Amino acid sequence: MADTFELVALALPADVAPETLPAAVKRLVADCWPGMSRGQLVARARRHALKPSLRAHGPSAPGETGHFSLTLTAAGGVVRLIAHLRRVAKRRASARAAVSAKTSKLSRPPLRDPRQASLF
Repeated sequence: MADTFELVALALPADVAPETLPAAVKRLVADCWPGMSRGQLVARARRHALKPSLRAHGPSAPGETGHFSLTLTAAGGVVRLIAHLRRVAKRRASARAAVSAKTSKLSRPPLRDPRQASLF
């Protein structure tokens, strides 16, 4: 099962001033929030007419924050951002455990509040 990544922060490289960013990139940064997924980040960049490329700088273990290079092509210019993404491992129960959990929930009647017994 593939791991998911969630956004922790976006940062500029040290040699880039915030004033030099194109308007579309500024809107993208304003639309991002901590906890959004990697897929949401890439989709949001595409919606802003940016061509995103997200590359990892190195491997990261589940629960750790990794550094990614987010390259955006906007209006003929290339802008590079640093994306800090946390790797979150998906935990999946076995198929047998999922089936037995569903059947045990379906076979039991719903819990009733004893104070409402006189209503039935």
